[in-house]
Amino acid sequence: MVKIGRNDICPCGSGKKYKHCCYLDDAKNAKLLRAAARARRPEDVQKILNEVPRAFRLEVRLESMGPKRIDSLVSRTFDIEATDSLYDLHREIQRGFGWDDDHMFSFFLSGKIWDQESEYSANPLGEHVPSLFGNPSKPAGETEIGDLSLRKGSVFRYLFDYGDELVHKITVLDIFEIEDSKAPYPRLVESVGEAPSQYEW
Repeated sequence: MVKIGRNDICPCGSGKKYKHCCYLDDAKNAKLLRAAARARRPEDVQKILNEVPRAFRLEVRLESMGPKRIDSLVSRTFDIEATDSLYDLHREIQRGFGWDDDHMFSFFLSGKIWDQESEYSANPLGEHVPSLFGNPSKPAGETEIGDLSLRKGSVFRYLFDYGDELVHKITVLDIFEIEDSKAPYPRLVESVGEAPSQYEW
């Protein structure tokens, strides 16, 4: 992580002081701070800022609802930018499956439900609420998908509603460069099967 002082030269390459440059633009500053968090050296920040934007194609398959296994294929496939957060992905899953988005959720990067070592969580507003028991989870709202070391073929899981336990398997189908900067992201690219009613299973 690289720390940027207000009087430092802005890492964006403008030649201006940070306080007179990206610091004044919320969107540019957020992008700059994300790059600084990933960088190991000051000179790496501009390299990260100049990276070609990437997107991930993720297949999200509903596996179970409580004790009930979902044997038929019910899935939604999304394209989402590397700079989008796990909370952004959560919101897309909610819309794609028609869930009501009124419960806590977690992503488990190990693919194992309740694995606290790999857990990223938040409430419906994207706020991080660490558990008082065991190892605290990491904040889903502050974690970019591009920072998770995912590769094509990687599998992880998403749990929505800790009571009813709606479990989804997420598979990285592809990682690609974004050629059209005006294309909308995130976006639903495929919908297979009808999602069951959230509360009548």
